Amino acid sequence: MPWIILILGQSFFFALLAFGQNRGALSPFVFASLFAVSEFLRATVPFGGFGWGRLGFSQLDGPIQGWLRIGGVATVGWVGAFIACSIVIRSRKNLLVALGFLIVPFGSALAASATSGGDEAYRVGLIQGGVSQLGLDFNATPQEVFNRHFAETEALIASEKVDLILWPENASDIDPITNSSVSKRIDSVINSAKTSLVIGAVTQSETGPENVSLHYQSGLGLVSQYQKRDLVPFGEYVPLRDFARRFSPLVDTVKDFVPGRGVSVHRVGGMSFSPLICFEVLDDEIVREAIKVSTIGVIQTNNATFGRSPQSAQQYQISRVRAYENQLPFLVAATTGPTALISADGKTLERLPDFKSGHLVVEVAPTTPSLPPIRRIHIFSFSLILLILAFAFHIQRRRLGTLQS
Repeated sequence: MPWIILILGQSFFFALLAFGQNRGALSPFVFASLFAVSEFLRATVPFGGFGWGRLGFSQLDGPIQGWLRIGGVATVGWVGAFIACSIVIRSRKNLLVALGFLIVPFGSALAASATSGGDEAYRVGLIQGGVSQLGLDFNATPQEVFNRHFAETEALIASEKVDLILWPENASDIDPITNSSVSKRIDSVINSAKTSLVIGAVTQSETGPENVSLHYQSGLGLVSQYQKRDLVPFGEYVPLRDFARRFSPLVDTVKDFVPGRGVSVHRVGGMSFSPLICFEVLDDEIVREAIKVSTIGVIQTNNATFGRSPQSAQQYQISRVRAYENQLPFLVAATTGPTALISADGKTLERLPDFKSGHLVVEVAPTTPSLPPIRRIHIFSFSLILLILAFAFHIQRRRLGTLQS
């Protein structure tokens, strides 16, 4: 039953596209606008939306990828839908417009570029501790997951000198703030290595658990903390719990996490970053707010829950899109992979094998990002205006046809 409800709910958004059929020369404009509106709604409602399958995430390395730097994922979705519709209806005028959409990004790519902070590069150790059991029960033994990441960290510092060590989301589901044993082990490793450590953890508050990114610094301990703001509905909290229980008893296995309230910044030397935690990489506005205060992009994610499904690869593709879109190098730390360094052009520079424990040392230079000037709300508003104008034009034509008959 939950799957049927999900399918019907998602189908509603795509049903809007039916209104874009048979509109003559305006068809590509109407179809693209309806497509953009449907994607906006699907990524926004209900419960914060679910923007996983947006068209723009699939267009990196394609002919319209340059639009990512002009207007982000939403603009690429509109342009892609317009070009596809133009090809189908084979209108010469619309095909010329579509050709223009293919040419424009080349000029913008030459004009806009990110600015490096100089020759200073920082060495970062990315930890992929792995888990003994993939799936939703990956953290049935949280001490083991912590031990795996701690062991990889010890192996790293035994042979490498780094400025920062980065752990993935859920690397410590034992609260390192209140658990003295875990806290002492963290202090010992950062003090012996004289470095900084950012870990993904679950902490406990009076109102419930919190999915957090904690920054520990040698000699100072915990210096900054970010709390995940965009929580996964039915995964990290259950909306309408009493109603949802009628369809699945599994809702009672989900504890309601507490969402964070704002952006926090971790600083290591000349690097600054507000991390994106897993699901947040889907949200255009969450990403934009984080990138505005960052000189490198950081994603901490737990992909063990995805098992061996394509979801890990899909999320990594989205991570590459975010790097290209904002012209910023990205570090990705994942429990089971992909753990990698992505260039500001969205290319994978270095990467660990998936589903194997390991560590990766990379060098990254602080960079001033270049955010797309066109935002998701702009495309939504533009699309609504086009749809209103198209509807008014359609009504006017019908009136003229009635008068002539």
